[in-house]
Amino acid sequence: MNDVFRAGVEPGGLTMDYEIKVLICYLLASQERPLPAKGLVEVLTVEGIANYFEAVNAISSLLKSGHIAEQVDETGEKCYIATAVGQAASETFQKDLPSAVRQHALEGVQKYLLHRRRRSQNIAQITRVSDGYQLALSIADVGSNLLDLTILLPSEEICRKVRDRFFNDPVAFYRGLLGLLMDGQL
Repeated sequence: MNDVFRAGVEPGGLTMDYEIKVLICYLLASQERPLPAKGLVEVLTVEGIANYFEAVNAISSLLKSGHIAEQVDETGEKCYIATAVGQAASETFQKDLPSAVRQHALEGVQKYLLHRRRRSQNIAQITRVSDGYQLALSIADVGSNLLDLTILLPSEEICRKVRDRFFNDPVAFYRGLLGLLMDGQL
């Protein structure tokens, strides 16, 4: 196989078109809700499971064959679901995939969906100001926001790092901040 199509694939990842298609059907069949198109490609590529071009090609092929279908979710984002044909293919052929790859991919999907939910419930906005960058953080709740905090940082890169850490676990961020403010009395 050409090295271009192995770029970004971790050892143990998938390089055969057939395997990538089965994994996609498996991932979509295992979800209760449609999976955003961006998320599916991100999980396969960022997790090192498949090459970007191979993943996109497999998705296109599965759409044409009717194994998966495209839907639009409540936010207007393009999503995929496994059709009855795709679910049957998943049930029949999932055993052909290494269990470690299946597990790794499922964990990647769960991590993506959790991160997506956190980004929809919480806000982190970076704004350039005359003496640096302001990062505004907000944790939304049912009623009032749990946290509204704006801090001045020296660079946009540092803002992105703080923002990413905030999105990784907003509750831990909130607890840590309260712990500091209350001198460990929490």
